Amino acid sequence: MRFVVNRFVERLERSWIPLIVANIFIAFAAPFTTAYYDYRYFEQWYDIATKYGLSKTYSLASKTAYFPLTVYTFLLFHWLGLSLANLLKFEAGPLNPLVVLVDKIPFILSFNFIYLILRRRYGYAAGLLWLINLSAYSTLAGFQFDLLVALLILLSMILLEEGKAEKSLLVASLVTLLKQIFVFIALIPFAYILKRHGLKKALVKALVYFVAPIVLFSLPFLLYDPVDFVAKSLLFHGFRYPQDLSLWAIPLYAVSFNVQLLPEFITWAWVVPFVAFMAYFFYKLIRMGVYREKALFYYVLVVSGILVFNKVGGLNYLTWLTPLLIAMSAILGGGLGLKLRKVSVALPMWSLAIYPFFTFYTAVIVGGDIYIVEDSSWEPAEGIFYASYGYHNPLAVVISFLKSSPTSYFIFRSLYNAMPLTSIMVTLVYNAAIIYVMRVAWRSIGW
Repeated sequence: MRFVVNRFVERLERSWIPLIVANIFIAFAAPFTTAYYDYRYFEQWYDIATKYGLSKTYSLASKTAYFPLTVYTFLLFHWLGLSLANLLKFEAGPLNPLVVLVDKIPFILSFNFIYLILRRRYGYAAGLLWLINLSAYSTLAGFQFDLLVALLILLSMILLEEGKAEKSLLVASLVTLLKQIFVFIALIPFAYILKRHGLKKALVKALVYFVAPIVLFSLPFLLYDPVDFVAKSLLFHGFRYPQDLSLWAIPLYAVSFNVQLLPEFITWAWVVPFVAFMAYFFYKLIRMGVYREKALFYYVLVVSGILVFNKVGGLNYLTWLTPLLIAMSAILGGGLGLKLRKVSVALPMWSLAIYPFFTFYTAVIVGGDIYIVEDSSWEPAEGIFYASYGYHNPLAVVISFLKSSPTSYFIFRSLYNAMPLTSIMVTLVYNAAIIYVMRVAWRSIGW
């Protein structure tokens, strides 16, 4: 019997069926699931770039809260999607499934590359944990760039493990060009170079491999209107209130989303502990040394620190950490590795299923509004849901059934009224789990 089980496990470990099944699911689901609230801004970028020129994208767009590589990526694949739709004589209207599918190609490729890396470097079980992880599919459904971010973070870490610090720094610049907050990822390869080659060489390499690519990609927008570029890509985040699963959003929930009751310093107070943590982390790197074999733990610490101390706790942000967390569970093994594997599966379910259930989907069922922090406005949850997912998907059928039942409506109305309290509870548990991961990484380094 044991021989049969072992043979089955061996065959399963060589099998590509789980990956094939996951991609079939994505191919059918991805074209019909998109968070239209964000997607409409992306479409506006394309309209502006094609009508008025690429350099005017930041100046004329209503919102461009991303760095340039995000804009370039969307513009390229949206153009490809529209061109393919026109070639095949498909109507290229808003949320055309074919166009959306082509738009998501960078994310689908990132999903597959992350699986291949995890499977090759950390074993079949690590790859399987990625395939069953909710964060990947939620990010794909929501049309967020976090899968691409997660892939580049993983690549930067691996390059440093292999002693290729300059390439690691270059990839860190690409991550930063997608999400500005990841400028702090560069601290790790920079510290590695600094310890081995001294300050002068480290600064030169940082200028060539990190700063120069960022400036180069940003040049069209900097030359046309540097003020608008800085205001929309950087200062927008400075003035917005804390949101979602950030610890800094708890005061917002405590006052039931009435931002008028919050002190103004709540929008910037997060910077103090955030910078203090990153400064102390960099100090430890310089004092204790940077070791290639501990690169994974350094990256886990930085990404976890960004999640815990950042004032914006986006639901899909956990995708940044998930591949690293799966890799760490494989490296540590034993009982601790098992705990981390459980965290890697449970935490995305907590943040991407439980939290939206108590907030967004509850509001959809009762026909209520949700507060969009980044736009400082209340929006009808139903309108966002049906614009994103349509009226004919299975979830819409379930919501219609729950709406029609007086009992379920009463239950969800009660949950909707309790949204501030449940948001606080979910946020506390979410951040406690990430702090636990930070603690494990810190101890694994030996600090």
